[in-house]
Amino acid sequence: MLSLFEAISDSTYNDLRLCFDQTEGMVSFDEALLLYRLAKGVHSGCIIEVGAYRGRSTVFLGRGALDGKQRKIYSIDPHEEFVGVLGGVFGPKDRAAFYRAMLATGCSEIVALINLSSEMFSAFWKHPVSLLWIDGDHSEQGVRRDFECWLPSLVDDSVIAFDDATDPILGPRKLINELVSTGRFQEVLVVGKVAVIRKCTVPAVNN
Repeated sequence: MLSLFEAISDSTYNDLRLCFDQTEGMVSFDEALLLYRLAKGVHSGCIIEVGAYRGRSTVFLGRGALDGKQRKIYSIDPHEEFVGVLGGVFGPKDRAAFYRAMLATGCSEIVALINLSSEMFSAFWKHPVSLLWIDGDHSEQGVRRDFECWLPSLVDDSVIAFDDATDPILGPRKLINELVSTGRFQEVLVVGKVAVIRKCTVPAVNN
């Protein structure tokens, strides 16, 4: 499903650059382009985003889906008061900015914002997930919780991307290392601070 090396036309690139400038978020333009390409490559199932903030990453997932097979995106974020492990302050004020971003970039019809936690929403989830983007609580406990909530829904060869996944002391990198060591997941790409792993159909052989 990874269409990471397909060329982006100048008009699409310029349009995505405008989307980036119109939105607020923690991902860089290169990281946002990665999310666009990942979403564009999803041919079946749906896309789950954990942690939306003000919608920049959601917009790039949405635009990728719109330019691809138009698989729906469910963005999970309760938008409650929260202070992240890196000191970021989040809360209800971010929800309005999220809605504005969806309307300004044409993503409002393909993105559904779920104002619940992963634990609450995933408990009732029955549909296959092909792309999972985790950018919520970066503590080891938090990122593990978010991943395990969605693990039962991940199809074979599904792709999981994590933000802030290059810092060895943060939860995403610790979890990735653990998952890869099982042979059931393979790390395939790192762009900036975003790491991408794939759920293996057949367990990978670690050398």
